[in-house]
Amino acid sequence: MKILHVTSDNKPGGIQKAFKNYVAALAPLSEFENFYFTPNYLYTNNDSDNANYIKLSWLQKTLLRRNLLFSVNNFHNQLFNISFVHNGFMCRGIKKYSDNVIGICHNDKPEQFDYADNLICLTPNAVQKAKEIGRCENSIHLLSHYFEPQKKIPHSARIGQKLTIGAAGRFVEKKGFKTFIDAAARVRKEFPEVEFVLAGDGPLSNSLLAFSKSKGNPVRFTGWINITEFAPSLDIFCLPSLDEPFGYILPEIMQYGVAIVATRTNGPLWICQSIEDALFFEPSNSDEMVDRLKILIQNPKERKKYQQRAKQAVYNERFSKEIFTENLLKIIKLVN
Repeated sequence: MKILHVTSDNKPGGIQKAFKNYVAALAPLSEFENFYFTPNYLYTNNDSDNANYIKLSWLQKTLLRRNLLFSVNNFHNQLFNISFVHNGFMCRGIKKYSDNVIGICHNDKPEQFDYADNLICLTPNAVQKAKEIGRCENSIHLLSHYFEPQKKIPHSARIGQKLTIGAAGRFVEKKGFKTFIDAAARVRKEFPEVEFVLAGDGPLSNSLLAFSKSKGNPVRFTGWINITEFAPSLDIFCLPSLDEPFGYILPEIMQYGVAIVATRTNGPLWICQSIEDALFFEPSNSDEMVDRLKILIQNPKERKKYQQRAKQAVYNERFSKEIFTENLLKIIKLVN
């Protein structure tokens, strides 16, 4: 069976991670001949695996964004049985070359995947939204991403160090970092010894730096930092996203035993399924975020409980590559 994996994304982030994971799940299986169509060479696993790279040019990407049909010389005489498409606007163009286009809805906006024959959603809420816009129930499939925690996490003794609260991500509006900065300023008025750090960069970098300055610089900006350096330095991690369909950053941080405070959005609610896995607040609600942080700041026992629960939760079989692959194969069998 010929499988095509498609994404236009060429920057590190959730879509690129998920894309690599889909290829990694199917490439070792001899019954599939895998191809992947991307701007850059993304596949980083063993090159001997069954995956063939086809370059997506700037012109092809532009045509796809405009919903125009296009020709790919490397697709000559190729017809793929299934195409996994990670960007909604690419579905129409890819249909020319595929018996069945399966869209991977990373943004909880199923309406962007009108041209997909089938749709994979990451959470039950996203599935419900797809039904509400009129998509046939039989064409909707629930399959969240997988995450493989490190087998050995070095112990990080933070006794005697400043209590540190962090957030991380690309500096764009939907990540909600102004809420984090505002909450940090308010918390530090009452608890000046607490340190807040923000890792990342992006288009809003200057805007966020200016906003922090207007609040008295309550947050230290680190730029991009390796998770293996960042996570062990934290006691509490905040995810203030306005919308978060999954959020790889959460399990990446949780495996280090860091307490989680996150918005009530689809991804965090699925990842942290128990009320003791994390504390939640409404997106953009800095009042509620401050309240949640103060619970963990003022009560070390409660903080330790959430740290332990976070680490336990991420090792649940729900996150396993084996379960993901098993369910993905069921979807392939169903649609082919």
